[in-house]
Amino acid sequence: MNAIRRIMVAVDFSEISKHLVRYALALARKLDAEVHLVNVINQRDIDAIHAVSKFSSAYTVPDYIEVRREDRLAEMLTIFSELDAAPEAVGRHVKTGIPYEALTHAIKEMDIDLVIMGTRGRGQFAGMLFGSTAARMLSKCPVPLLTLRDELSA
Repeated sequence: MNAIRRIMVAVDFSEISKHLVRYALALARKLDAEVHLVNVINQRDIDAIHAVSKFSSAYTVPDYIEVRREDRLAEMLTIFSELDAAPEAVGRHVKTGIPYEALTHAIKEMDIDLVIMGTRGRGQFAGMLFGSTAARMLSKCPVPLLTLRDELSA
């Protein structure tokens, strides 16, 4: 078994995100590992902005992505402040694309050893019982994947 040196937490800012980060930080302390939070700006949303930008110059895809990126990085800092954790000790990353593809690419790019994610997030109807991104990650993830339920539903 390979040592766990880098843990990636897939955060979508749903109710479970804080629980995931808390769990990852505790595990990382025990393993002396790094933690990297990753959020994905969904390609579906980027495509919608692209469609709107054809009719209005008020919306551009690069501007949309940059604003969303900054918002999500700030939201990650909010999670740290609520957990009394030091944000400088954790990597914060915002990717774009189809969520499971972007997460899989980030795993390889960042040399991740373990992924932690929730079983349900902000997905649509298809992911009502088990989040669609989590379901795809179960079959596509190139490293061990730990899924957690919200601590309130445990």
